[in-house]
Amino acid sequence: MEESLPSFAPSASWEVLRRRAELLASLRRFFDERGFLEVETPLLCRDSVVDVHLEPFVVPLPAEEGGLRYLQTSPEFAMKRMLAAGGEAIYQVTRAFRRGEQGRWHNPEFTMVEWYRVGDDMRAGMALLSELADRLLGQVPRECCYAEAF
Repeated sequence: MEESLPSFAPSASWEVLRRRAELLASLRRFFDERGFLEVETPLLCRDSVVDVHLEPFVVPLPAEEGGLRYLQTSPEFAMKRMLAAGGEAIYQVTRAFRRGEQGRWHNPEFTMVEWYRVGDDMRAGMALLSELADRLLGQVPRECCYAEAF
């Protein structure tokens, strides 16, 4: 009986990969047009996550290389350090890693976008997110209260 070899083809179709690339390009244009600076922060750090409900992946290193490191669950901490150092409007499209979140709709490694703008309050953040949804999805989401959403 002939043994089947594993497929080395990507799990996503070329059409999905093209659409993803277009989505990311549109996302970057959106933030660039609004004066945000794209930044990049480390994925592997000495410090762990700032949210107690998120579990990071631990990467052991030899003691002479500093011991343990953590794959970041989000770029939040590093980006807020950038704001404290004088950044005003920044965004990042990055990989993030979270243990304990695996299943049909969750992969422990995923792509996320995070942004911050000094002076924005919750309403400004909601307005920006509505504009972003309209740009990427072609529709503005309906506003609802937290209790209604969950």
